[in-house]
Amino acid sequence: MRALLHGLGRVLGVQLALRAGDSLGAGQARVLVVMLVLAANLAPVVAVLTGTIGYGDVWLWLAIEVVTIYAWTLVRLVRRRHEGGQNGFALLFFGVHYGAFALVPFLVGVVVVLPWSPVRAPWVTVLVLGGIGVLVYGWSVRGLVRDRTPVGVWGFLQAYTRMMLAYVALFAPMIATGQNEVSDSEPLLQASDGAKMAVSLLVLGAKLVLELVLVVGVEHREGRTLLFGKPLVLNLRRPT
Repeated sequence: MRALLHGLGRVLGVQLALRAGDSLGAGQARVLVVMLVLAANLAPVVAVLTGTIGYGDVWLWLAIEVVTIYAWTLVRLVRRRHEGGQNGFALLFFGVHYGAFALVPFLVGVVVVLPWSPVRAPWVTVLVLGGIGVLVYGWSVRGLVRDRTPVGVWGFLQAYTRMMLAYVALFAPMIATGQNEVSDSEPLLQASDGAKMAVSLLVLGAKLVLELVLVVGVEHREGRTLLFGKPLVLNLRRPT
């Protein structure tokens, strides 16, 4: 199992991220995370604006990211499980539940998205944009992987929130065309290239905001959760 994790770590860039981060202070590492998040999420925007990729590529990129998050989170769960500090049920549930739902964007997208907007540049989307996503997400969790930090509620919430965005991307074309359902006999109505670009940019804009909040905006410091430096306090008391 250790050999398997070591090999997976090499593929996902774990060792590279850990070595690169050891020489940086906390402030420098955070600045670099911000730059990497911006680069990873603005690259698809530039590709859309230049016509290199279309909405089909955007959908495929988001679906690949769901798998990336799945793989990284499994690495964290398995490493922590070997230390006896992670609930085995959490590992089993996430592995089966998230893994099964991670396939849905691929399966549904083939039927819903691709007939409406085919993939223009599969190699750019998979190798370049997808590869950047793997490295950036790996950098953001490198310390958690190294320290075998348990995957808590917030970690699972981050994973499932990103998955929800991939699901939204599946149905964004239906919203854009005003259709309630799609089938073989009633495919998505075609739209202009400008409309497809607008939908792509809206989805990518939502993705950028989400990443800035999840990766950059939220911090856990001294037992407190901070949102852009401000304490995040939930008042559960009922008004009297």
